[in-house]
Amino acid sequence: MNITQKTLLCLFCLLGGGLLQAQDNLESLVEMVEANKAYALYKAKPGDKDVLREKETHYIKIVSPVFKMIHDTIVISPALNGNLDTSNYFIQTEVLTLKDPVASWKVAKVSPLCREDEGIPHLTLSLIKSSPDYRIVHSKFYPYRNILDTTSTDYIIPSEKMIVHRKVCIQQARIYYVTKDQLGNLKDGEKVIEIPAGKWKRWSELTCPFGEYETPSITDIQKGLKSQAYEVAITGKLDEQTKKAIISFQHDNLLETDNPLSQETMQRLGIKRARLISVERN
Repeated sequence: MNITQKTLLCLFCLLGGGLLQAQDNLESLVEMVEANKAYALYKAKPGDKDVLREKETHYIKIVSPVFKMIHDTIVISPALNGNLDTSNYFIQTEVLTLKDPVASWKVAKVSPLCREDEGIPHLTLSLIKSSPDYRIVHSKFYPYRNILDTTSTDYIIPSEKMIVHRKVCIQQARIYYVTKDQLGNLKDGEKVIEIPAGKWKRWSELTCPFGEYETPSITDIQKGLKSQAYEVAITGKLDEQTKKAIISFQHDNLLETDNPLSQETMQRLGIKRARLISVERN
């Protein structure tokens, strides 16, 4: 496990006894996890190899990142001697991080299309990395010090300042096993998932051979084309007439024509498609 994974992802409790296998299984997840991918925990079936036998019910505890609000005062322009020429300055650009980018563990929902062989997983988790939130600030820099000397002037141009509110991460996301006796009261941003006693497979990456979104309804596509004055019959089948209408629609909207059912094409037609693997919002 590299340093980033250790720091960013989890804190393991040295519980001993019946939880050693559970802890080892969760550690194997952290070893292989990649941001924005889904990982499933399945109950073992007869004939499965490398089975983990859990003697007692235990829990996965997920702790969200913790942030602290910081208030920074940024000087856009310093106080100036108004009796001098203040038109000679440079613009300095600074990029401020308004919220630290972090990764959070989320429970995922999986479409049956992606789990036909393995069945329904007991639990699916994803490590979702947040997008950075930045703000660009332009400030003035004056190269001549006498302009900044306001002690001997009867005209002072006041400084210009702004307050920037930033969220700084003071505790990264964590995930670990606990027993029922160790649950305690949950705090904000904490979640607990029960793992019953029994036989379990090791965590495995969950992939969907159908892509990211469910297959769109051909009837909906034909209705979308027809609503935009394209010649097509509502047959529910991807026939030649429908394919030609889709290509015409893609040409007219400057879209790529290599995939007639591309997500961008569906969006332009106003067709909503659910994700095959989606994560909880909270």
